[in-house]
Amino acid sequence: MGYTGRILVARTGKPFEDGNLLGGGNLFEGGSLLDEIDLGSGWRWAQLDGDARGALAALVAETGMPALWAYVMDSDVADVEALSPSGGGWHTYLHPDTAAEFGAPELDQSADEVLMRALAWSAEAGLVPDPEAVRALLTAHNTFAEETLGELLAALGINHG
Repeated sequence: MGYTGRILVARTGKPFEDGNLLGGGNLFEGGSLLDEIDLGSGWRWAQLDGDARGALAALVAETGMPALWAYVMDSDVADVEALSPSGGGWHTYLHPDTAAEFGAPELDQSADEVLMRALAWSAEAGLVPDPEAVRALLTAHNTFAEETLGELLAALGINHG
């Protein structure tokens, strides 16, 4: 059985700790922090249980930086949403064939639009993306959706290390 929960990726400059990034407010209301990884350059990966409603928008507002999160279902598929301070954002499914098998609703954005918005999101974050790698990862299928998400982050310019 794989992981089911939310992964939040943001440039916070400090650990998520118990969700106390928002002036003492609990960022993870509705969920709790299971694991945290320092991705370098201030970027953090937080693995949560529960939903943490509003955390993505709150982090973007608090940090002034783009952020994304993914809801992972049994490590088979990830529903990814990204936001930026300028109001730009994108939404996609990693492992889209599996998402379709699970009956996920059709996305509002075409694959090309997701690619363009993801590249703009990356640029707004001050990152240097690899457009061809991003394009390939939007339709890739690894054993674990979390692995595909990690590869997508690297393609967007968030390099671990």
